[in-house]
Amino acid sequence: MDTTPDLKLMGVAYVNGQPLACTGCDGMFSLEVHRHLVFETGPAWICCLSCGRGEESAVITNGLVDAVLAARTGRTKAEDADTFAAEWRGIVMTGELVPEFVLDDAVQIAKTVKGEVTKDAKRWGRAKKRQAKARITGVRDDAVNAVKRKAGETASTVQAAALTAAWTMQTGGAGPTTSTRRKGRRCSVKGCRKGTLTIRTRIHSTTGKTQTVKVPCAVCGRAAGGGK
Repeated sequence: MDTTPDLKLMGVAYVNGQPLACTGCDGMFSLEVHRHLVFETGPAWICCLSCGRGEESAVITNGLVDAVLAARTGRTKAEDADTFAAEWRGIVMTGELVPEFVLDDAVQIAKTVKGEVTKDAKRWGRAKKRQAKARITGVRDDAVNAVKRKAGETASTVQAAALTAAWTMQTGGAGPTTSTRRKGRRCSVKGCRKGTLTIRTRIHSTTGKTQTVKVPCAVCGRAAGGGK
């Protein structure tokens, strides 16, 4: 027997209005039908994919399988369903077959894939735009801050210059840069230091011995607070 099923049922199939089910597990959603032997009146082989049970059908014959294959609508578009409604020798069978792949399926798959790729590309593009915007914003903020700092420094410099100019106008400056104090004239007497002479003598000594004595300079008189 050929192991390729002639009918791969999708959903529930009905024979004379009754749902076709596996006699082993009562499953109705995973059944396959094979032509069995060579006679049209011979029973078809029912295989259940749920429990793996296989047996000759009591209601479906090879002739009915041929009638279903002849009555199936087939598919040309992706949205089409491959349905059938067949009758053979008074037995009516209706249902739907597992859809076979058609060209429009490939077109729809391509569109779906393209749509997903487009969505991914758009998401990627939006992410890149957000990153670029963040970088531009950062550069702009740095530039603005730098300009603000420079402007602050310039304003401080201008303010300092203005205060200096105002002070100069009001006071004529902070005063002379050089001292106007008269320098004292140096005494012409040798050994005079600020109006005092330091001598070693016995004449002025009270002990009669040579001593160092400081006496006022008679010329400049500065030690006594005089002077000319």
